[in-house]
Amino acid sequence: MELEIELTENLIAPSLTTLPNGHLRLSFHWRDEIRRVLELVTHPMRVDVRDRFIELWSCDESARSFEQVNETTVLIRSKQVD
Repeated sequence: MELEIELTENLIAPSLTTLPNGHLRLSFHWRDEIRRVLELVTHPMRVDVRDRFIELWSCDESARSFEQVNETTVLIRSKQVD
């Protein structure tokens, strides 16, 4: 399962959602700490993917791709290995 982290400058409640393509997206304000965010959100797969989200958050930039969604929001994904 692919994971995405959505960082936004908008003040939002942290959320963990399943997207139509099957990816899990963790969304939160860019100043929030990811460990705290993961404690706050509810989702049936949260426990199963918690460590993978932390790994994605902390991995080297060469292993992550960044997509600027709009002026306030960025998506972080793990890069596909060829």
